[in-house]
Amino acid sequence: MEKQNKKILIYDFGLCTSVAEKLAQQGNEVYYFCPWENAFPKSSLAVIGEGLDGVERVRDFWDWVDKVDQIHFYDTFCSDIEGFLRKKGYKVFGAGESEILENNRWKSREVQQAVGLPTQHTVLIEGIEDLIEFLKENKNKVIKLNTFRGDIETFKHKEYDTTEAQYLGELMLNLGAKGKKVEFIAEDFIEGVEPGYDGFCIDGEYPAWAMFGYERKGTGYIGKVARYDELPEPIRLVNEKLKPVFKKFSPIRSFFSTEIRVGKDKKPYLIDPCVRSPMPVPTAIHLEIWDNISDFLVNAAEGKMIELKPKAKYGAGICFESDWAGNHWTEIKFDEKYRDFIKLRMACKIDGRYYALPGFTSLGSVVGLGNTIQEAIDNVKKVADTLEVKELNYSISGLENIVKEDIPEGKKYGIEF
Repeated sequence: MEKQNKKILIYDFGLCTSVAEKLAQQGNEVYYFCPWENAFPKSSLAVIGEGLDGVERVRDFWDWVDKVDQIHFYDTFCSDIEGFLRKKGYKVFGAGESEILENNRWKSREVQQAVGLPTQHTVLIEGIEDLIEFLKENKNKVIKLNTFRGDIETFKHKEYDTTEAQYLGELMLNLGAKGKKVEFIAEDFIEGVEPGYDGFCIDGEYPAWAMFGYERKGTGYIGKVARYDELPEPIRLVNEKLKPVFKKFSPIRSFFSTEIRVGKDKKPYLIDPCVRSPMPVPTAIHLEIWDNISDFLVNAAEGKMIELKPKAKYGAGICFESDWAGNHWTEIKFDEKYRDFIKLRMACKIDGRYYALPGFTSLGSVVGLGNTIQEAIDNVKKVADTLEVKELNYSISGLENIVKEDIPEGKKYGIEF
């Protein structure tokens, strides 16, 4: 049976509270855990997920594993816990060992080359001193750091003086004495457009339906629903080449997305695989564009692939932020009739009011569905206009730029949208 209401325990780092809400909304009994313990714990971490409709916030993960039917992980850095639970016979949704493809960029490039995918020229650099020398001698590179993305996000290096002013001071401060040992990768920047697959991988197989789309980092995303066999060839090629890798790492029962660069040669260069819930916007759209998303996740945790049921042809979404939220509790107000289209992060609900907990300026996403791109964008605008947040910041320009620039450019390279 496709419909299975289950008791589900979620292990999360605070970014996927909206997934917990959707599972509860569609009939499951949901328990939500987010790590909060350290030498000097703060109450705010222990409150993430508290009061959300249908969700019970739990403080002790291991006290609950024998009280539920399934355990779900939507982020990385949990493969050891997942592996232990699976060996003990628990039903687990999560990326498992395949998370190495995202967390180890050098390993990912080696895999990319081994399976026969086009591979951009990439250099492994140890230590910030060698990185500085490399940056002085080279231009137009993309610089990435393994694992510790909180230290600094991927950045494009055009020329040294600009990179020094924008990134190196922050990087040296964050890495400290360890900077001499940290590994970086530097790779060629591929001119072209950046589409990607947004769907799922269940034990090396992909569902019959998926999304693919364009993202403007930190501003917006537009996705199109398509049958898997009708996905643009460059996007599908990457997935097919990775199939044996996922089968080797199986069981993988996870959200799965790709960031790909496609240029004049029409070859797909895998920039980054995302073997987790793709945050913040694509996941937000997944939760609304599929009528049976909860049933899909529940069945996937047991190794069963059911067919997703799309509600619309296009989904669009934007992030909304507040600098105030970096250090303060932040109340989030909106028109309650649009609740399903506002997906929150680091969230709780107290006395009927929604709050984002301190420590993260990105508060969530606003999504819109439609049978045309413009209808989806218009629905995003309609919902976003109702937001009331201290120091609120969001923009529709990312969506407009995707329509004006990315989609037409992609058509030149065989990506029909």
